[in-house]
Amino acid sequence: MISLLPFQRQASTQIADRFIEYQGNEVLKGTKNNPQSVPFFQSLAALTGAGKTVILADAVAQIAAVLKPAPVILWLSKGKVVVEQSFANLVPSGKYNHLLGLATVRLLNEYNPADVESDSAPLVYFATVGTFNQKDMEKGNRNIFDADIDNTGTSTWDALRTRTDSTGSRRPLVVVYDEAQNLSEQQTGLLLQLQPDAILLASATMRLPQLMVQEVEHLKRAGRTDDWLITSVTSSAVVSEGLVKNTVSMAGYRSPMEETVSAMLSDMREAEEAAAEYGIGVQPKAIYVCNTNMLADDAYRKDAPQQPFGQRQAPPILIWRYLTEQCGIDPSEVAVYANLEVHRDYPLPADFVLFNGADKDYDSFTAGNYRHIIFNLTLQEGWDDPSVYFAYVDKSMESNIQITQVIGRVLRQPGVTHYPPQRLNTAHFYVRVDRNEVFNDVLNEVAARLGNDAPEVRIITSAPSGNKPREIKAKLKRSIPRTALDSRSAVRPVEALLAGMLDYSEAKKSTTGTGSRRIVEQVIGTPTQVESGWEDYQESNKVSARWVFHREVLRLFPRALDVADTADELFDVQVGVGSKAFEQIKDLARRVAQVYIENVRLVQRKSNPFTVGSILTREDEVDRFSNALHSVYDQLNPLERTFARALDKTGLVWFRNPPRTGYGIPLVSIGDTENFYPDFTVWTDDSVVCIDTKGAHILQGEAGRKLLTVEPRNDGATELIIKFVTPGEITSSFEKINTEGYTLWGLKPDGSRRARHFPNIEELIADLLPSAHNEDTIRIG
Repeated sequence: MISLLPFQRQASTQIADRFIEYQGNEVLKGTKNNPQSVPFFQSLAALTGAGKTVILADAVAQIAAVLKPAPVILWLSKGKVVVEQSFANLVPSGKYNHLLGLATVRLLNEYNPADVESDSAPLVYFATVGTFNQKDMEKGNRNIFDADIDNTGTSTWDALRTRTDSTGSRRPLVVVYDEAQNLSEQQTGLLLQLQPDAILLASATMRLPQLMVQEVEHLKRAGRTDDWLITSVTSSAVVSEGLVKNTVSMAGYRSPMEETVSAMLSDMREAEEAAAEYGIGVQPKAIYVCNTNMLADDAYRKDAPQQPFGQRQAPPILIWRYLTEQCGIDPSEVAVYANLEVHRDYPLPADFVLFNGADKDYDSFTAGNYRHIIFNLTLQEGWDDPSVYFAYVDKSMESNIQITQVIGRVLRQPGVTHYPPQRLNTAHFYVRVDRNEVFNDVLNEVAARLGNDAPEVRIITSAPSGNKPREIKAKLKRSIPRTALDSRSAVRPVEALLAGMLDYSEAKKSTTGTGSRRIVEQVIGTPTQVESGWEDYQESNKVSARWVFHREVLRLFPRALDVADTADELFDVQVGVGSKAFEQIKDLARRVAQVYIENVRLVQRKSNPFTVGSILTREDEVDRFSNALHSVYDQLNPLERTFARALDKTGLVWFRNPPRTGYGIPLVSIGDTENFYPDFTVWTDDSVVCIDTKGAHILQGEAGRKLLTVEPRNDGATELIIKFVTPGEITSSFEKINTEGYTLWGLKPDGSRRARHFPNIEELIADLLPSAHNEDTIRIG
């Protein structure tokens, strides 16, 4: 069963919290005599691969829990593939179904008013926007506007607009639109006809049609800011959690297709070898993006299908022939997914696998698990295979292919983890161009896209005439003990807090919540709006105390639930959303999470150490070292460079740990960052010392104390030691006295922070690493 990552939980809970806040405080447009509620609006901005479906499903479940009667959820997307994947993941047999709780999941063409009337659980209906995106509703496909199957004469659309339960009350409606950059003006108008209570839009690149902008403007005039209307997922969290690759290698080639593809296949073989060496169950795949029916050497002339296969010059055919005839790749591993023209008198070879039926062929295509996929940009949204590491992109002959449309195909990371060989954390692009200016334009385009969407993803570039990225392997095999959380010491303190929970079973006043709403009057035909102020609203919906407690702990530090027993009937009581009891239970959850953090311990694990792998770098951007595990490191800042050179002089073996993808340690703190990545690691005779030169802010909280006190194993294993170094002279209370020298941080016997100052880095390292032998340096290079 999948568990949400911290940043995913933060995002879903933020959406739900804002919805809860909006309940009873709705903005009403129109006039007092004819008011209409402005639906709750939230835009989820998240990098491709962040897990938008998971976030949306959990947000919907939280929203459904506070709505009475239970809502109808309309889950939409433009692409059939996107809808089918989400549906498959959220049906009872799907891997995300548990996130929806007791919700019933169906396709929209199965909509039945009787189900809406009789089923008290939330109802989730999936559809493509093509289902209802016709101007003439009488001709809508899949019969959504035709008479329903129960022959009542009421169209599905009208029934969806009515959606009454057994008491005659209209059930709330939540609209979820995935890949919402495709939302059109017409679709917005149709959706607003349904009078939804909430609209959740998800996209990495959000653009709103004018009708939706008008709805959002109502909310803004009532005081909702852009920050409140958008839930943004930080790309650093997505990268750190291993959901996407942390590096993009962009190499330009001003050479024939064959040479460019040959270079890619050579690197692909090295990636396969690296996966095998480290026992990683990944088989790297490659995609080839090119024009389809034009001549390979003339983008303005079509390739004629009325000729023998061996004479055709369409790029997909030339690539296929090179792969199978020259490179020895089995044709069964190669698929062409494009509308390639074929003449009946000149058929393709029997082993040429062509998918030209778009949606109709998608299931067969994915079932084939092909390792080499040739396509143009018509390969649908929704196909995201994390095993795709390599991409050949033909930008020659004035090709209009946009690299940014391809990046998402290669950015996802298999296994949701970063691996020791950096090659297996990298998306590799091989861009064929006929002019250097074209490659420069590509780089600017990619840098702008990633700079906005994922600034933490490193871009390694090499122009057509420059040096290519190089893999640097570790000189020696070295490992670092991993750590884990030991929560045994947190059990009793958490139990003590839960024992003091108040009994709300008879406290009606404390469990009742009320709200207010704002009416915005607008004179038709003018932009002028007049606010009438706040007015009292009905009693808020109720949820269980257990639900309130669990969602708050999950938001703050989910591991705390491991020791928080909520089986007591006190947690069965129903409390009003926003009531005094609601807030007091949330406060109890916050205290439980904090007590857990204060008492949990970081300990060394007995197995599965982190093994240092290879790195990927450019030879002209590096610093060279003699005793490091790798001969070179790049992108060192001035402090890191000074520290690295001093480490190298000690003669000890050391390693520069890459941020967010190297060796990580659980960070015991509230927030969306789950791991801490120390800058350097040094191996001594009896210990492994991890040193960080940038994380002074971590020291000020409980997380820093945990990192400085990792408990060793008692079986004689190598001890893991973590230290912090900061430039300048700083007191233990973080007062900076001057900028001279360096401060080494530790803990006193009583557990308080200790800050020791050294006039230079050499004296600090001599104290930190007493086994270093500067006079007799051991060279491992």
